[in-house]
Amino acid sequence: MMRSAEIKGLAVFSIADGKEIGKVQDLLINPDHKAVEYLVVEIPNWYLGSHVIALDMAVGIGKDAVMVEAGTALKELNKEPASIELLERGVRLIGSRVLTRKGIIVGKISEYYVNAENGQITGCELVDMDNNTKGVIPSSAALTFGKDILVVDNNIDNQLLQCMEEYEEINPIISAAENVSETKPETQAVVDEKVVLESDANDNLTDRDKTVKLFEQRQREYLIGRTAKNNIKDENGLVIVNKGDVITQEMIDQVTLAGKFKELMLDV
Repeated sequence: MMRSAEIKGLAVFSIADGKEIGKVQDLLINPDHKAVEYLVVEIPNWYLGSHVIALDMAVGIGKDAVMVEAGTALKELNKEPASIELLERGVRLIGSRVLTRKGIIVGKISEYYVNAENGQITGCELVDMDNNTKGVIPSSAALTFGKDILVVDNNIDNQLLQCMEEYEEINPIISAAENVSETKPETQAVVDEKVVLESDANDNLTDRDKTVKLFEQRQREYLIGRTAKNNIKDENGLVIVNKGDVITQEMIDQVTLAGKFKELMLDV
């Protein structure tokens, strides 16, 4: 996980010829996907105009540099319709006010975190209007990434993380829970047995484990009653959630067993 500020300013190198082709100047956010999709790159010949690199063309984004296979990954911004659209939508996040659905300002965004592997924005640092830190808003709790505001649930205070490290601790555990079905298909009886055993073990949970459980529960509560924006399919191509479906607990259970929980979280 990287802060946006850690990506901006990185040198961009072509692996093919070992040449620096520019520096990251800015990030273009797709608010629908809650993800960074383009890096705006400043090139030495600045008079040639702005250039971009699609994030999926980056071989790697490290603490010291962005690596691409070749200089051909660099495109003129004005010739990339998708990047022009994102630029016009103008979602920058940093400095955006955060409002609840009921129109209450809870603060503003001071920074956001990006998964350098896929561009997903995983969380946004929330500060009050005097710049005092309040916590981290997980992207799942953000309803809308807008040009001027970020809209969150009315109960956002209950969903805040103390820091991004808390997300990084919790997320692998959630991923492991989602991937239960990736080994072999299990009968409902076996799944039910696991649930019972898990329930019996709850008495021995550490404080950290209890925090994880609470986080998972909040994720589920957040989903229930929301509307799916797209179809979600299992690994066999069968639709398990239809576009426009109102999410229920049963759907969440089915999606989790199919290993598609994260996809559902990003799709409402």
